[in-house]
Amino acid sequence: MSGAESPDECGYRGPWGLFPVPYGKGVFGFHWFNFYNAICFQIILGAPTVLLAKDLGANSTILGIIAAFTPLMTTLQLPAARYLKHFSYRSFALMGWGPRAIFIASSACVPLLSFLSREVRLAILLGSLFFFNVLRGFSSAAFLPWITGLLPSASRGRYIAVDSFFVNGGSVIIMLLSALMMSGRVEPWRYSLVLWISVVGAVISLLYLRNIPDGRQLEALRSSSDAVTWRRMFGNLPFRNSILFSLLFSTVAGGLGVFPVEYLKVQAHFTPASIYALSAGTFLAPLFIMQRVGRLIDRTGSIRILRVSVVSFAVVLGLWFAMSAGILPPDWKLVLLLNVTGGMAMSAFNMGNLHLGMEVVPAEGRNHYFAVTTVITSFAMGIVPVLWGRALDALGTLDLAEGPFHLRRHSIYFLGISLLSFATLLCTRILIEPGKQRRDRVN
Repeated sequence: MSGAESPDECGYRGPWGLFPVPYGKGVFGFHWFNFYNAICFQIILGAPTVLLAKDLGANSTILGIIAAFTPLMTTLQLPAARYLKHFSYRSFALMGWGPRAIFIASSACVPLLSFLSREVRLAILLGSLFFFNVLRGFSSAAFLPWITGLLPSASRGRYIAVDSFFVNGGSVIIMLLSALMMSGRVEPWRYSLVLWISVVGAVISLLYLRNIPDGRQLEALRSSSDAVTWRRMFGNLPFRNSILFSLLFSTVAGGLGVFPVEYLKVQAHFTPASIYALSAGTFLAPLFIMQRVGRLIDRTGSIRILRVSVVSFAVVLGLWFAMSAGILPPDWKLVLLLNVTGGMAMSAFNMGNLHLGMEVVPAEGRNHYFAVTTVITSFAMGIVPVLWGRALDALGTLDLAEGPFHLRRHSIYFLGISLLSFATLLCTRILIEPGKQRRDRVN
């Protein structure tokens, strides 16, 4: 139990009693914050912005840079961790989450600046995304230690499950709404209107963020903010192996936000409205399985879930390869199936990996452990899409017939990350889950 909530508050049933949780209404505010935050970031960091950039003339390298902004700027958590002890978690988060709405608004104006060249408008969009991600990256250092400090280990799987429901729910709603708004003739004002909805989502999320309790005692604050040497961190075997595993998976996930969208638009010739609607499938299926997965993680640990999700994801990527190589037709029903299945696998993976990360990080120096974890994995997630973007541009119009396969630029991409998924599966053998070991000894 956190110092922020009294015993009678620890236990809340959620809106209409649909989400009973072992923590109070104040902590539940995180879920509403993330619901509206999902509405915001699925637009400004998702398919709508990618397609806008593509219409402004962005090549694969530029799309890779757009995908790299978020993880690379998340590395700012490392210097930010030094300043956390001077602020409350809530005030530190608000310092970045508030001003970032300004740069979403500047992005929303880009489609309407028709008196400027496409190159200038693309530059303005890139600049807005850069500064948005700088603010987001620095202030996000507060979130993991904040949440971890509020939640005991036994309820973290439940928290992650409910939070995933709210995030995916917000994502489904905004993707379907974006598809509706972009149907018919694609005009600049439609792009602008979708981006202004992102601004509204950002503002509403701030209202919920302001009401979440800090929920930490001074002793815990001092302990979690203590500086820890890199040698000591990487002497922690469960922590070190978790980092290595996450690094390998980042080579798979690094470009998934942009290159499948580019493939559907450029090679498969899907319309923006259909891409948005199909993207909603990525977030729809997790709504129905995440709470069960969360309870399973609390009972059995994270590693089993990670293995199943990586296998599922490898199969999905293999089918993307078959479709982009001409073996399977790029039918919308197949794309929807792959998005639904891939969304379930990715959500389960993220839940398991986050839960494992909370387990392997000790209370002493927690802020720095989380910052180092985020910096290392985010740097890899930022480099990977840029490298893939350069590779895709270098491949150009390549089309080699090898038996039943047509090896094109995007089919090579999907084949590569599918093989990397199987390598990630082998890497699960090095994972160690301290919480699971403690539960096994008790049982």
